[in-house]
Amino acid sequence: MKHILFVLSVLFLFSCGGESEEKSAEDFSNITFSMDTVMVDSGEDFINLGGGLWVSAISKDHKYLYNWNQEASELDKVNLDQLVLEEKIKFEKEGPNGVGNYISWISLMGNNEIVFANFQDMALLNFQGEKLRTYKLNGEKFEGDSLEAYESFTRRAIISDDGNIMYGILGNWTGKNFYLAKVDYQNKVLKKHELPGFEKLEDYSVKFNSNGMIMISPPDQSITEVDGKLIISNSVFNTLIVYDMAKDSLYQVNYENKLTKSGKTGTYVTEVESEEDFYRATSEIGQEINFRNPIWDNKNQRFYRFSYESIPKENFKDEEEKEKSKVYLTILDKDFKVLGETFVKELQSSPSMHFVKDGKIWIYENVDDELGFVRMGIN
Repeated sequence: MKHILFVLSVLFLFSCGGESEEKSAEDFSNITFSMDTVMVDSGEDFINLGGGLWVSAISKDHKYLYNWNQEASELDKVNLDQLVLEEKIKFEKEGPNGVGNYISWISLMGNNEIVFANFQDMALLNFQGEKLRTYKLNGEKFEGDSLEAYESFTRRAIISDDGNIMYGILGNWTGKNFYLAKVDYQNKVLKKHELPGFEKLEDYSVKFNSNGMIMISPPDQSITEVDGKLIISNSVFNTLIVYDMAKDSLYQVNYENKLTKSGKTGTYVTEVESEEDFYRATSEIGQEINFRNPIWDNKNQRFYRFSYESIPKENFKDEEEKEKSKVYLTILDKDFKVLGETFVKELQSSPSMHFVKDGKIWIYENVDDELGFVRMGIN
């Protein structure tokens, strides 16, 4: 395998308008940032990037990235400080310690345990491959609110330090109803919170049903924990929902984007009769503004949030052609007040998996099937 560590540094200055008057330290009307690219040394081994880090997790101290290799049933442990593949952790697919054949998401609990979610249930295992606990939703009896048919966590759930409570976005394949769920597995209690605005996501979900084969392209949703609060977002609107875990209550945050619209406004076809129409409809929806989840910079005490407008492919059937986008960055303070915005012309496509480490934004990049990161520093 390649043993590469290279850095390409360049400094950019973006002016977002305004007069040339003196700016305070908190005024981000002029945004300056640096970018470099680093590679992870996998030694003689190989990091499977077929899933594009879709099923991965970052440790709370941001020292380690854990990436799930579906084919080998292995967890790649990447040391982000040293930029090396440190270990491959093997798990069983079947048997009493089995995690299943298909993992939809993973979530870390502390430094030594991890939750694997498949279509049937969720299992807590240690890094020695021993199953410690199984969590179920469907088929279980809970006090409080009831589950709808086929309802499950749409993406990664957040688990409490003692392993007794899970927080996540509940939904089903219809894409009509979404809730923030607090599932207390110790006391067998389920509590749902309605998510304002999420009922509109159905208007931007495309479905194709042909001879029993169903294809659905729903809007993205995200849930992130920051200092005892859960930040819930979706790709359709910039509106954020903040849930206070200690108070068991939520509130909505609205802010206005200046460089783009603050949400989708178009009317789209949501049910199609051919695969070609399916890809055409999803492409049209993607050309209007889309929002990534906000990521927290603990060092500088602010949030970063990317948004993007997809540029249509010349041939949307061509899987080899990489989708390009116009990418924007919004910076918000800890109370979600907008500090500044900029068009990021150096990013040619929307950041997929990204996080903040040591005050810099790390953006996943597949470089000739090797794991790399574009690091963006805000100056």
